[in-house]
Amino acid sequence: MRIEKKQGTMILRGLALVLALHLGLAVSQVAAGPPTDNVKAVIDEVMSILHNPAYQAPGQKANRLRLIEESALRRVDYQEMGKRCLGDTWKKLSQSQQSEFIRMFTELLKASYADKLDDFGKSKVAYEGESIKGDTAEVRITVLRPNDKIPVRFQLLNSPKGWMIYDLIIEEVSLVDNLRAEFGRVIKVSSYAGLVKCLQLKLAANVDLKSCPPPGPAPKNKGKGGS
Repeated sequence: MRIEKKQGTMILRGLALVLALHLGLAVSQVAAGPPTDNVKAVIDEVMSILHNPAYQAPGQKANRLRLIEESALRRVDYQEMGKRCLGDTWKKLSQSQQSEFIRMFTELLKASYADKLDDFGKSKVAYEGESIKGDTAEVRITVLRPNDKIPVRFQLLNSPKGWMIYDLIIEEVSLVDNLRAEFGRVIKVSSYAGLVKCLQLKLAANVDLKSCPPPGPAPKNKGKGGS
C-alpha cells in the first residue's frame, strides 16, 4: 500500500515536472550539444510566450496555453511516450485504437499543467550536462524551487524531427515506468477498454486513476467465496 501511494505521488510529481520543460523556467547557461539545445529551445519559446504582454490578460489564458501546447508538440514525442507507457498492450491495439490512446494521453498531460503555468514560472533550472549513445540521449538538470532541489533527467530519441523527449526520470524514478505500472494495473484488473474509460473519466471530471477501474459487472468467480 505504501509503495502504491509513493508511486501515485511520483506520478503526480512527474506529470508536473514533465511539463516544467514547457513552463518558462529560468535557465542557467552551459555549453551543451544538440539534445540540450533542443530542450533549451522549447524553454525559450515558452519564456517568450509567458512574458509577452499580449498574453498576460486573464482572457488570453486559452491562447497562451494553445501556443505552449504547440511548442510542446514540436519537442515532445507523445506517441513514443504513450507507447512505452502501454508496454506490450500497445502491440495488441489497432491503428485507430493507438491513435485514440495517444490523443487521450496527450490531453492527460496537457491537463496536468494547464493550471500550473504561473507557479512553474517562478522556478529555475540548472543544466548539469548531457550524454549521447547512438540515437538516444540524456539531458540532466536540477529544478530549483524554494527550499527544494529536484534532479531530473530528460530522455530523448533522435528522430527525423530532431531530438525528441520521451521520458523524464525524477529523483531516479521514471515517469514512463510509473505510468506504465498504473496503466498496467487498470488493464490487469479490468481491460484495455477499462483503461480507456478511466482516462475519459479523468479528462471529463478529473477522476483520480487510483479510483479506477470504474465499477463493472460482478466477477465471474463471485460464487467462490468472494466478498
